[in-house]
Amino acid sequence: MRILVLTETDACCGPMAAAFLHDYSTSIEVVSAGRNPAETIEPLMITAMKECMVDLLGYQPKSVTEFDFSAFDAVYECPDFPAPTTLEEFRELRDFIKNEAYLFFLSIRQSPQHP
Repeated sequence: MRILVLTETDACCGPMAAAFLHDYSTSIEVVSAGRNPAETIEPLMITAMKECMVDLLGYQPKSVTEFDFSAFDAVYECPDFPAPTTLEEFRELRDFIKNEAYLFFLSIRQSPQHP
């Protein structure tokens, strides 16, 4: 199964959600992309994700125009909040995204199309 995580900038919430979705099942391929991709990802997001043993150092935001939507089995429209300003705010956002991504994963796992 292939999942596209779609956000506005692909600089914070999208990469986090994609990483968590991939952790929930290694049998799915997850790609994150943005409508208007940022130049770089948020540095504090990298720190917050390392606390969950996820290394996003070197991740480069991608444009949704690089991908063909028909190549994906599902699209997850990830909430794209303004970037937090403190590490604690990034942790809160990370935990929120982790839960939302898990609920999405459960919904697709229970769908008839998922083996």
